[in-house]
Formats: sequence, C-alpha cells, structure tokens
Amino acid sequence: MLFGSRTCLLYCLLVSHHIKSITMTNEVDTQFVRKTNDFALELYKQIISNEDKNIIISPFSISTCLAFAAMGAAGATADDMFSALKYGSSSEKLKVAENYGKTIGSLFDNNSLKIANKMYVMEQYSIKPDFHDIAVNSFQSEAESINFADNSKAAKTINEWVEAKTNNKIHDLISPDALDEFTRMVLVNAIHFKGTWTHQFNPASTRPMPFWVSATESVDVQMMNTKKHFKHGIFEELGLTMLELPYSGSDVTMVILLPDERDGLKRIEDTLLNIDITDLMTKMYTQEVEVFLPKFKIEFNVDLQETLEKIGMGRIFTDQADFSGLLNQSDPLKVSKVIHKAFIEVNEEGAEAAAATATVVRKKRSTFSAVHYVKIDHPFICLLLTQSTIIFIGKNVHPNRSILSIHDEL
Repeated sequence: MLFGSRTCLLYCLLVSHHIKSITMTNEVDTQFVRKTNDFALELYKQIISNEDKNIIISPFSISTCLAFAAMGAAGATADDMFSALKYGSSSEKLKVAENYGKTIGSLFDNNSLKIANKMYVMEQYSIKPDFHDIAVNSFQSEAESINFADNSKAAKTINEWVEAKTNNKIHDLISPDALDEFTRMVLVNAIHFKGTWTHQFNPASTRPMPFWVSATESVDVQMMNTKKHFKHGIFEELGLTMLELPYSGSDVTMVILLPDERDGLKRIEDTLLNIDITDLMTKMYTQEVEVFLPKFKIEFNVDLQETLEKIGMGRIFTDQADFSGLLNQSDPLKVSKVIHKAFIEVNEEGAEAAAATATVVRKKRSTFSAVHYVKIDHPFICLLLTQSTIIFIGKNVHPNRSILSIHDEL
C-alpha cells in the first residue's frame, strides 16, 4: 500500500474505565446530531455483520477522526467521505467543522471526559493554512513535526501521547511497521471517559448467576444487583425491554436493550437502523426496578478499512485519493490505515457502554405500582447517550470474555 501515493495514517481510538459527565452544548445543530447517530448505527451494523463476539466501539471517536481528515480532502474523495459520514456533500464542510467545534469545545474543559486530537507531520512538510485553521479552531488539534523514517522513535512518540491522553489505558497503539519514509501525516483522536453510577451497586450483593449465551447454554458470571427507581420500558412489538442507568452529576446515561428471548439479539440488531432511541425513551417510565447486571470488561481493536469500503469510503485507500488540502507540498496522499481501539469496564461503582437503536411503539401500561425485574442474563445491546448523541455502542454476548475480538495487530 506504500507505492504510488504517499500515505496519511488515521488512528481513531477510545478508552474508558468508568463514565461520568459529558455536556453537549444546545447550540449544536440537531440535524448534525441525527446524522452523527445515523453514521454510528451504520458503522455498528457493518462491524457486527460478521461478528458473534463482544464488541465496543466509539462511533463518535471514529467520526471525529474521519471528519478531521475529510477537512483536507478534495473532489470526489471529499464527497465520498462526507456522504459516508452522513453529512451530505463536501459543500457542508464548514458547517460540519463548526458543529464539531461546538461539540468538542463544550467538552474540552470537562474533567471527566477527555477528547484530544493531534496531527503528526513529516519533517520538512507543512500544513496548508485553511486546514490548519480548521484543525486548531474546530478540532482543538495541535501539530507536531516528526521523522517517520525513524519509525521506532516516531511510534514511541505517538504512543506516549496516546498513553498520556488515555490515562495509560491504551498502549502501543501504533506499530513501528505502520510508519516509514513515505508516511506524511498521522491524525489521532483519543477519548478517555470516567464516572460513577447514580445508584451504585452494593458489592456484597454481587454473586455468581447464570448468563445464557444461547437458548440452551449458560455460564456463571458475577451478577450485580440493586433495587432503585430507574426509567424502564417494555416494548412488546420489538421484543425487548429498555432500561436507563444514569451517572452521578451527569447527563450521561447507559441504555440497555435486552431481548425478550435468550437468543433474540439478532432480531434487535436487524432493526437497529429503523429505531429512534430518543423516541423510545419518551415512552419509558420511572419506577422501582430490581436490576441484575453482569460485571464485564471488553477490549476491541479493529482495522476499519473493510468497513469503510463497504459504506462508500474506499477511495481514501487508493491512488485515486485526493488529500490535496492537507499539506503545502504536492505529494499525492492516500490513507493506509484507520485503526480503532476501545475499552469498556462495568462494575459496582460505574460503567462504560455502547449500544443500539429501535423503532417501535410501546404498548401503554395502566399501572406501575409493582416492582419490576430486569435480569440482564443473556446477550444484550448497550449504548452510552448524552443529549441524544451516541458516544458508545456495543453488544455483550459473553461477559466472561474479557478480550473478545482482535482484528488487527496494532
């Protein structure tokens, strides 16, 4: 992939330990949020299409990294990227940049959620002024000159920045083999997220219980338990129950989509692109619910090239790519890799999540006086939302598997 065009690497990564607060400014365009979520669901559908494993991704991290690069794309390459990201055509570039600026700016000083972008540029190369202005003002990104030919030292420099921005949760993101004298730029997006439940689970209540990995097979997992007032909804037409678990001092919530049937996850996943999570949440009610939730931890690494090719962004990996808006020098550029790395841990104190969507009308219930039970004891989807924006999305099919899918050695 290194012959012909010079290369520009994009590394999108996410790490989180627990979740606390994200605050999205009301000034962010609602259509921007909707389109960002459309991309999130499409990306998730593509990634899970050949996977029967635990998955966690941050589509917000991925879309931020790709949109960052798209600001330096031109012609058909730019149109492909903006279309795949669901933002329309490249004529929307400045509007999209403005909305990312508002979103990232609202989070920049948040002590619980950290988002960082960084540009590494080959020595003796310089960034075009227009791209530099957008990078600094909209993506809050810094630029650093680096010698990619000294690939071991360059990889060490980038990986140390990643470690610092992710509280040492992500190590060795970039292999020295991914860098060489043909590399011209590396764009990195990192998210670190930490927080606690509003209603923490008592560790003394955690005990082994069966988790059904199929209709007939179960494994014992450490199941947490609490009984508090939560927003809860039963959507019989969709065959699922929804549960919202809030975080302390935050507008962030984890939403669980639990199939009615032990083997009903695929049915939910098949409907994701038709589901309006925000609408479903308006049909949920706050009531006393006894919750059983497994402790789990997921690490997920994925090379996104195949996925991005499927959704119409394949040109960026070819010699037909046009990133003439990135550098002052005239070297032809293409993307050689887009890597995403994610981490999630859920325990009694807090959690971190990923999830899905669904479009169905909930059957109204006349009374909510009784205590309801939500036993999350079979494969489920979870998502992390803040003011309707999907930050994380994923599925858990086997809580005992801590490292579930490694697609590419990093």
